Amino acid sequence: MTARPLLLLTPPLVQTNAPYPATMHLTGLLRERGVDVHQRDLSIKVVRDVLSRYGGDEADELMELLSSSAVPPQAKLEASRLIEEIALDIRETVDESFGFSRYGERISASASDFGEIERLVRRRGVIDHPLERHLEKAIAETRPWAIGVACPFPGTLVGAFKIARMVRKRHPSIRLILGGGFVSTELRAANDPRIGKYFDELVFDEGYAPLLKLMKASRLDIPQFVRPSDAGIDWSEYFDVVETENPMHRLWSVGRWRKLQMARGCYWHKCAFCDVILPYVNCFCPPRADEIVEAMESGKSYHFVDEAMPPALVRQVCEELIRRKIECEWWGNIRFDAAFTPELCRLMADAGCIAVSGGLECADDRLLAMMRKGITLASAKKVLRAFSRAGIMVHAYLMYGFPTQTEAEAYRALDFVRGLFADGLLQSAFYHRFALTVHSPIARDAKSFGIEILPKREGKYRFCLNELPFMEPSAPDWDFIGEVLKTALYNFRDGRGLDKPASYWRRLICRRQRS
Repeated sequence: MTARPLLLLTPPLVQTNAPYPATMHLTGLLRERGVDVHQRDLSIKVVRDVLSRYGGDEADELMELLSSSAVPPQAKLEASRLIEEIALDIRETVDESFGFSRYGERISASASDFGEIERLVRRRGVIDHPLERHLEKAIAETRPWAIGVACPFPGTLVGAFKIARMVRKRHPSIRLILGGGFVSTELRAANDPRIGKYFDELVFDEGYAPLLKLMKASRLDIPQFVRPSDAGIDWSEYFDVVETENPMHRLWSVGRWRKLQMARGCYWHKCAFCDVILPYVNCFCPPRADEIVEAMESGKSYHFVDEAMPPALVRQVCEELIRRKIECEWWGNIRFDAAFTPELCRLMADAGCIAVSGGLECADDRLLAMMRKGITLASAKKVLRAFSRAGIMVHAYLMYGFPTQTEAEAYRALDFVRGLFADGLLQSAFYHRFALTVHSPIARDAKSFGIEILPKREGKYRFCLNELPFMEPSAPDWDFIGEVLKTALYNFRDGRGLDKPASYWRRLICRRQRS
């Protein structure tokens, strides 16, 4: 081990059912290369302390109940509602920035000016005291030369900078590094000198190479598969939050899923709306099946995260799991690729796959071709039917407001999705509004997609830059249409309204707005 300890931290607040995987993967590789590295999930520690302080014994009992795998789903659903009420009360009466799995998310998601973030960082809120206490404990235990903070989402940005401010004040000699998904997408063009008051360095993309170099590791090469380490993670601290009775939809917030990667980078990397220009997306590095399966021998529940699982590698992993007689449950993200044949889907089910998630996007053939998705509605439906017959649940990511999409296309897509739910081919789905990101092919050729990128109002320095404002002269009222789509989908997900066409939901929202 090197004599320069590194401490990796997850800041508040992220989901409570399992640790965010970034520090676990970094810890796994760095330890294998001889680095003295430690990790702490400050998010779960802070949220437990905040709930205990303001919810008292009731919150403690609820968290204990939600930590148990023996509690029936309906009881967990009711307990989750009660603990959400405690969180809402904290937000309404104590700290408006507090959210159950986020902190200051609204401002952080759109902060082109660092001054807005700094005001939240300097203002004391409900997370400050427990964050400082657990941070000091981690520093005392590990005595780090450097601290790396993972910032995956907008809701962790304020927490990350609060950590840096606390370290600068009490331990000015410790080097501070900021990385993670939010940093890689939002802060690549940041030039605000005030960032330097908090962090010495920003790390983009996967973070493996910069940290190996910084820590003077024995080797600097990056393997195709990184086996995560949970050293320093206390799994007993995590608890479920059951947001819905839908068994597919709740997978994100229920269960102690250990996170693995079946691919670093995307094997397709052609979608026009995606951040395919970024290195961690467009450099596809598939690992060997035996490496993945060896990492699955130590547990029972796995979630394959980040980019889509390649069908050929999925087959090899399934065959290896069956050959080794490993019994486990797993799920992950896919493309609705025609290579997921009925035979492959049955093999996946036999190997323990319980669910997949994938993008149907606008669910319209014209738009799927325009966005270079590489699927059609007919081919996707065939894949969905194969998963359904194999007993594998499916979640679909849906999009509205894509350039040139019409109101009629949006409602036809809703009727198509309704049919998928009615036929049992979809168990869950979610609508997202299209966002134009600076790292997407559309941003490089906006006119070809019928839109005009608008100038952003910026001050002297830039902080966040990812989503770009744009104008589409013929765009319909996406605020209204979005409410129609989301209302209908909310009902479809719970088995309601599957006989109601898009026109019914449109009239429903019209009546609601008039009243």
